Amino acid sequence: MRCDQHMGLPKEALEFLSKYLVTPPCPYCNRPLVQECEVIGQYEGMFGDIYDLRRYNLKSGLTADEFLQADPWSSGPCFFIGLRVSDGLEFRWPEQDIQNA
Repeated sequence: MRCDQHMGLPKEALEFLSKYLVTPPCPYCNRPLVQECEVIGQYEGMFGDIYDLRRYNLKSGLTADEFLQADPWSSGPCFFIGLRVSDGLEFRWPEQDIQNA
């Protein structure tokens, strides 16, 4: 079956975001809220579906932007998303993972 395959962010990027992502507290119960992210770009799937790339606000005041790192084909596109922090740090999928998709 042909379909869009979302590989998402690499494990290291997810760990980084879980540690540094701004999650403002609820003004009523003081629990962390899910952050609303700015959409900074888009990419298109094989059936014309549009997917968003997002910008995350970090506790340090920096931002982290998603980017489409690669989209190899294996019964449909496999979307590998990277993360670029505004201080120059980047999280990318290993080339071997992309080639093995």
